[in-house]
This record gives sequence, structure tokens and C-alpha cells, in this order.
Amino acid sequence: MKESLEKENAFLKNILDSSLSISIVATDIDGHILFWNKGAENMFGYTAGEVMGKKVSILYPDDKTTEEVKRLNAYIVREKKETTCNIKEITKDNRQLWVHLSLTPRLDNSGRVIGILGVGKDITKQVNTEKALLNSQWQLYQSQKMEALNTLVAGATHEINNPLNLITLNLSLLTKIWEDLMLALKELSDLDPSRKYGGLTYSFLKKHLRQILSDMDVAAKRIAGVVSDLKNFSRQSNIIDKTEININTVVKNALRLIQTTLNRAGIDVRLNLAEDIPSIEGNQQAIEQTVFNIVLNAIQAINHDHGKIIITTGFKRATGNINIVISDNGPGISPAIMNKIFDPFVTDKQEEGRTGLGLSVAYSLVKAHNGNITFTTNTHEGTTFTISIPIVSRQRNIKVLIADDDKLIREILAEVLTVERGYEVSQAANGTEVNIKLGTYHPDILILDLFMPKMDGLEVCRAIKNEPELADMKVMITTGFPSDPKLEEIYRMGFTKICSKPFNIPYFLEQIDAMLISS
Repeated sequence: MKESLEKENAFLKNILDSSLSISIVATDIDGHILFWNKGAENMFGYTAGEVMGKKVSILYPDDKTTEEVKRLNAYIVREKKETTCNIKEITKDNRQLWVHLSLTPRLDNSGRVIGILGVGKDITKQVNTEKALLNSQWQLYQSQKMEALNTLVAGATHEINNPLNLITLNLSLLTKIWEDLMLALKELSDLDPSRKYGGLTYSFLKKHLRQILSDMDVAAKRIAGVVSDLKNFSRQSNIIDKTEININTVVKNALRLIQTTLNRAGIDVRLNLAEDIPSIEGNQQAIEQTVFNIVLNAIQAINHDHGKIIITTGFKRATGNINIVISDNGPGISPAIMNKIFDPFVTDKQEEGRTGLGLSVAYSLVKAHNGNITFTTNTHEGTTFTISIPIVSRQRNIKVLIADDDKLIREILAEVLTVERGYEVSQAANGTEVNIKLGTYHPDILILDLFMPKMDGLEVCRAIKNEPELADMKVMITTGFPSDPKLEEIYRMGFTKICSKPFNIPYFLEQIDAMLISS
């Protein structure tokens, strides 16, 4: 009987351990880990020996997750029912995962809950894909909306500007005429004190008309300001003149333009500008306008005497993006407008005469550079805007040719480059196929395995070395033998990017990004 039970337990453990992609974790009522299968090892990086007896909370990345799991566990103990959830968990190497978790009560013979069994599936890729899809849909909606408004605004500004110019000119003339008319009106008033002009007495005109004209001038200037914003709005997606610009210079220029306003508001600005930051191809005036608008928005938001704005620049090699991060310690963005902050004419300061165009202009200027702008905000703590602009143009599709005799490796790398980067990928199984494809297909990057049948990587390098039409093509050599003598000749030919097998996906993508950036 005992032997049969042991066999049954061993069989059950074997089944549980064979679930390599599903984590199965059993805990006692206090959360101590009692069982940890191979799937959990694969998912979280801990061996069973490392976690046995420890609290399962080592997998929770923050207090929010801990509280959520406590609430679920309390429900399970109280109701003795299974429940499911999607939660964030953390691996041994500090990677965060999204896990679909099914939690089931473990009962003793009397029906008392003595622990919990958790079965988890890694859904990180699915969650990220859904987030990316939602973001893409929002970006498309925003772009279409901006395009329609752009057409409307371009026409409206023209129609407003002409009569506005006439009003401004005549108002200036009328102000000068009024000074001369005052003398004539005084003489008429002395002759007939009861006489009225347009239903108004001389004393009223003398007291109020100058202020009326001044108010009209202020109103005209406000309209002119709105028209100016509208002009910027109608131009921002039509940026043609692009040159090589340094983002740190852009930030300094924008601050110089707004320094007087900063001084008047008594706001302290701190700069954290990265050294040796790569240049980008862009319109300097447009990026300066973007930084100016966001800083001005921060100035207008800060409503206390210890205002602070921090501007940080940096380069993220993994994505090839230059980042400008602008943070303030204002009151944060109102929840009422948070989801519409980049829409034109959206502001919570209408009573102060704000047009609500500054952030929408900034958004569209960044989009015109194939970039992105996002924000985070906390009530009473402030807001942070992050501008990301690629230094590699995304208007032209990147082409990659992968040559490896291992079909599985080819397909994995092709899938990664297609899904993660959106590149156009072609494949070859040997060096001969590479040479044939290069006759008509000119990739930006050739990923070339060193050892292949028919024609190896060294022979391919010799063949393409003196081909002028392939001079701009970058070559990555992949090999499981990084000390092979063939690599010395390949290196001397100028093909210096060697990627030793085995390598992981993040490292591979980082090397690909670096090759494109260097070009």
C-alpha cells in the first residue's frame, strides 16, 4: 500500500514537473512555499531548493500586488472557492512578468483551508501586445483627428487674420485721432453740456473711452495670439527643413527664449543634460517650440512659491531614441482633462485666457519627427512629460537578410526582428543562397553564420568585400566558435561585428540597434 502510494505521488510529481510552461506553486496558510514545479523554475528563475519554506511574497514586485494577493487569499479562505486574476510578479533577475493566476484552496479532511495552490501562466507578451495595439489605435485616432483639424485651422487662420489686421490698424489710428478729438468735444461740451455723442456724455467719454480703446487693443492682441498658435498648429505636421541638431542645444535655446517668464514666476530650473548624446535629424525650431510649450505649460500650472522644473536629456541605445524629460512640481493634471490633454483647445485655465493649443502643437511637432510624447501626473506632486525622438529614421523600412543553416534559428531571429522592430526580413540557408539573393536584394544588415554548407561565412565575406553596391550593408557574424582562425581574416576585411552563440534576444536586438545607429 505504501509503495503504491509512493509510486502514485511520484507519478503525480512527474506530471506536475512536466508542465514546463505552467508554474504550479503550493503554499501553507501563511504563504510559505511547499511545492515548486519545473514550470515555476523556468518562469521565475528560482530552483525549488532556493524557495522552499520561503514566503511566496518574494514574487511580488510592490506593495500594491502584495495587498491584492492578500485580498484574494482572504476571499479563498473565507469562501473556500477558486478565483483567478492577472497580476504582476517578479523573477529572480528582477524582470517583471504578467501572470494569469488561478488560486485554489487546499483543504484538509475536515474541510478546513490549510493552504493555497497557485497555477500560473506567463501572459506578458499578450499584455504587451494588447497595450501596443491600444497605443497604436490611439495614435492613429490622434493623427487622423489632427489631420482634419489641420485643414480646418489653416483656412480659419487666414480668414481671421485679414479682418484682424484691419481692426488692429484702425484701432491704432482711432487712438491717435481720439487725442485730437478730445479738444473739439470739450469746446462743444462747454457750449452745450447736455449734448451727447452716440448716447454718451462728454464726461463719460473723457473718463472711460481711453480704457475702452485699451481693452479693445488687449482683446485684439489676444485674438492675434490665438491666430499665432493656430498658425503653429497648422504648420507642425508639414516640417520639411531638417538638419543635424544637438538636443542639448535645443533645450538651452528654448530656455533662453522663456527665461524672462521663468524669472518673473520665480521658478527654479535644473538641467541634467547627458554628455556625448547623439545628434538627430530634425527641425530645430520645431523641437525648440515643443520644449518651450511644455515648459510654459509647467509655469502656468505651478501655483506656489517654490516652483521647480527639471529637464533631463538622455539616449536609450536599446530603442535608438533621444529622450527629453520635463518634470514640474505643480498640482498635476486635472482628471477631467487627463485623457484629452493633447487635444486642441483643451485647458483647465480658460478663465486665465489660455487657448489650450500648446500641448497639441507639441504633440504634433514630435509626431512629425516620428517620435512620441507621453506623460505621468500625480495630484499635488506634479507632472512629467517624456519626449522620445528616434535618431534612426523610421520612414524607410529596414531590410535584414538572415543566413544560417539552422532553420529554427533563422525563423526565431526573423520572428523577433519582424515583431519587435517591424523590419523586412529575408532568409537564406547557406552562402550560395546569400550570394544569389544579394544580386537583387540589398539589405541594410546581413546576419551571417560562420559555418554553413556549400559556402561558409568567410567565403561570403570575400565575395561581397569588393561589391560597391553593398558598401553600406552592415554584417553581423554569428558563431559558436568565437576563437576560430577564420574570424581573423573576416575581421581584417572590416566585418568586425561578431556575435557569439548562444546569445539571448535582448542582447541580439541591442547589437542590431547599435549597428543601425552607427550607420
